Amino acid sequence: MTSVGAQRVRDGNGATHSPVEQRLIESVARGEVLDLAGDGPVDEEAMRSWGDDHAISASVVRELVRGRLVNEPDPHGLRLRGARIVGQIDLENVTGDLALELRDCLLPGGVNLRNARLSAVTLSGCRIEQAPDSADAALDATRCAAWVLSLDGSTVTADAAAGTVRLAAARVGTLDCRGARWENSTGPALDADGLQVDQSVFLNGGFTATSPSARGTVRLLGAHVGSQLNCGGARLENTLGPALNADNLRVDRDVLLSNGFTATSASEQGTIRLIGAHIGSLSAGGARLTNTAGPVLDGDGLTVDRDVALDRGFTASSASDWGGVCLAGAHIGGLLACGGAQLANTIGPALDLNGLRVDQDVLLDDGFSATSGGDEAVVLTLAGARVGGTLRLDTDRVARPLIELEGLTYSGLPRPASTLRWLTLLREHTPRYSAQPYQHLAAAHRAAGHDRDARTILIAQRRDQIQRAGLTAAERAWGRLIGLTLGHGYQPWRALVLLLATLAVAVALSVLGGHHGGLAQKPVTSGAAAACTSIDQIGVGLDLGTPLLRTGARDRCQPTGTAAGQALTIAGWVLQLLAWSFATLFVAGFTSAVRKT
Repeated sequence: MTSVGAQRVRDGNGATHSPVEQRLIESVARGEVLDLAGDGPVDEEAMRSWGDDHAISASVVRELVRGRLVNEPDPHGLRLRGARIVGQIDLENVTGDLALELRDCLLPGGVNLRNARLSAVTLSGCRIEQAPDSADAALDATRCAAWVLSLDGSTVTADAAAGTVRLAAARVGTLDCRGARWENSTGPALDADGLQVDQSVFLNGGFTATSPSARGTVRLLGAHVGSQLNCGGARLENTLGPALNADNLRVDRDVLLSNGFTATSASEQGTIRLIGAHIGSLSAGGARLTNTAGPVLDGDGLTVDRDVALDRGFTASSASDWGGVCLAGAHIGGLLACGGAQLANTIGPALDLNGLRVDQDVLLDDGFSATSGGDEAVVLTLAGARVGGTLRLDTDRVARPLIELEGLTYSGLPRPASTLRWLTLLREHTPRYSAQPYQHLAAAHRAAGHDRDARTILIAQRRDQIQRAGLTAAERAWGRLIGLTLGHGYQPWRALVLLLATLAVAVALSVLGGHHGGLAQKPVTSGAAAACTSIDQIGVGLDLGTPLLRTGARDRCQPTGTAAGQALTIAGWVLQLLAWSFATLFVAGFTSAVRKT
């Protein structure tokens, strides 16, 4: 046993330590940093060239954390830089209060923190590798508990199905992986299913993770983050599965996939999976998501307490039958902002919002663009969506727009398109006829006091129904007749105008026929019949063209047997039929006896 100042340094089990290990033990006692690299390089080449003067046995680290080599270690803990750790740091089942801080160290044997209970673990800038002939993760912290776990700037590689870094069911106060680079040639780069983080998770600042695992590159299934999940600027890649697999994730505050965040995949499961997750907000402004075999964002059943921002250059490129960006059945407590987003899907819808519920506004404008493969492919699916605020939908940059709108509801008037453009959208850019979008649009205009626009919309609905609703020939004929004469029940004045036109024609024909010998006074005695006066001719016309109106002129004048008189008789029958028809239709339309739908 040796003495360091007032501290006593002991050799556990009588082991012999190298001079550099003895220096480490002394630095823990004094609370100093042992820096073995100094101003020298700490890249991979330099690390692998380090000799015995940089070598620290993993067992020494273990014994120091356990408190076996220093009676009263300084509260600063074990602080070491520029070392090559010989063997695996095995802290499985260890409970210790000594903070472990390794910076710019080489750990070719990996780290085992399974079931450990530690105060803080920092492996900043370290290069951590899977232990030779081991199937375990390079860093395995399954069920580990620590106030702080910092892996910022670390490089971790493995060929393990268990993952490169495994944090399954671990509990930490803060997880800091800023600028880290993790790779796995078999399994996930990060497996953190069931992870509990009291504060924030930082996978930002150039964080990079790659793997070919069908289970996902970064797995956070069922994890709970008490504050923020920050992936700003991260790059996630997977050739077989999701880049971020976070089904049933819970994040109490923000999920940040912004500041150049990039994720690529070739998986039917999706690039980013948030199925059934519950988060505070989602910010993905400027993110670039790509999938060559499935959706880029699958958020079925996602719950977001505040806003979802897929804007400011958000780019999504996918090949999925179910939609490129899918938020079907999700609930957003704030607004959904997609201004300036660029969505493309080579097979199915670019954006699927089927059954989505948004408490505030939905913004699909300000440069929003969407494309889908095929002339008949639906580009946007808004069927059954419920928007508590304003719907802003600009289709100027939606290629070959075919949009599902059946069941969509919103507050106020949709913007920014005019009523005529909305009617064009409903008639020409929906896959099939549906009454509900017309009815809801008309109700919105009626609520805003735009009764004329509301009638125009409902008439357009009836015309679309006749054209696309699969009616029989008789139903279509009747519908067109009602449209011509009553404006489908919304313009009964049309029948009145036609009745007046019939009256005018009747008077004109009567006067014309009278002048050509078609009308003559009824003879009182035998002799030639005298011609009718102009007043009587007009009266006969009024009798022919007006139902229930009798001027008495026909008691004095009658059609003659001439050709003009016979033509006037036949025309009178037709005109009376038309007059009765138009009068009946006017009354029916005015009293709403004719169905408007």
